[in-house]
Amino acid sequence: MSVYKRYKGKRISSSHPRYADARWWIYKRLKGKTIHQSIPEAKTKQEAELAERQIIKASFDHSYSVADTTTTLASFIEKKYRPYVEQNNINKGAKDLYIRLLLKHFKKQTIGSITPQDCRNCRAKLQDRQNKRKKESALSPASINRVMSTLSKIFSLACEEGIIDRNPMQYVKALPEPPPRRRLLDEEQKKALWRELEKHPLLYRLIVLAVNLPLRRGQLMAITEDVIDFEHEQILVIGSKGRPPRLVPINATAAAMLKEMIADGQLPFPVNDFRKRWHTALREAGINKKGGTREENYHFHDLRSYFASELIKRNTNPLIVQNLFAHSDMSITTIYAQADKKQMLEAVKLLDDVANMNSETGSSNDSD
Repeated sequence: MSVYKRYKGKRISSSHPRYADARWWIYKRLKGKTIHQSIPEAKTKQEAELAERQIIKASFDHSYSVADTTTTLASFIEKKYRPYVEQNNINKGAKDLYIRLLLKHFKKQTIGSITPQDCRNCRAKLQDRQNKRKKESALSPASINRVMSTLSKIFSLACEEGIIDRNPMQYVKALPEPPPRRRLLDEEQKKALWRELEKHPLLYRLIVLAVNLPLRRGQLMAITEDVIDFEHEQILVIGSKGRPPRLVPINATAAAMLKEMIADGQLPFPVNDFRKRWHTALREAGINKKGGTREENYHFHDLRSYFASELIKRNTNPLIVQNLFAHSDMSITTIYAQADKKQMLEAVKLLDDVANMNSETGSSNDSD
């Protein structure tokens, strides 16, 4: 039996002078779980051993309960996880996709029978899964980590409900992810892009709004006349990534563009082939290459960096940029708020004055 006496944080033997006053403790490893606790009620070793047997039995009864052997992952998701997603305003569309991928692997498997190795096997299958849009490329590590994070949350809820006693995902490491993409256009590329966009009026209007508003493409495409408040210079935009709708300020450029679009009946955006138009414009401008890699090509999402970097270039407080994006953490904002080569060169040139000042001071001292 793994019972012992402990005094002032140390395990002691029967020869210790304070053995009679010390408290009995249990230390037991069970199914990967450590049971380590004191038994203040036990006065003798026999009582401590009896308490140990009762604790172990309770642990087994909990681990091998009826629900553990009958509740499938699919049924638990429908009864518990989906309501959790709804109540916490989590991105339902993304979670629906992750659930489909998980159930495709686990099918009708009971939630209590899923082991850490089963989770690793699922992750390996996701790594090998072929992307429907580009048959030669698999899901990115970041996408796979989001799917596995969803699985981990499902297990955590199952632990809270008493269906399982541990989360098997705690033993599964996340895949290493590449650093965030950092893609800014230089001045020549910006000019080439705007020249090309002028050939496509509707696309031009969308990009003008994209570089003047801190919104994602889906939010821009969903703008309607009734959510715009020109008097108070703000617009109510739909939530993204599970966040609620929010008010966003609009400048004169965005307001003028929105008024033109309302007059022409172009809200919401009447575009069905946006992706084709956008990538064609980028290739014609000489910015993207056909078959170019993710790092080489420019994406619509990179316009968020365009927006943030232009604000930073104009000495906008980074905290204001963070609030415009509705980021919970400044570290997320810094991914978008980048400095181009010209800005960095201008920054280091500011030190030229310091060098000149030191030189003049040295000359003055020499003359003294």
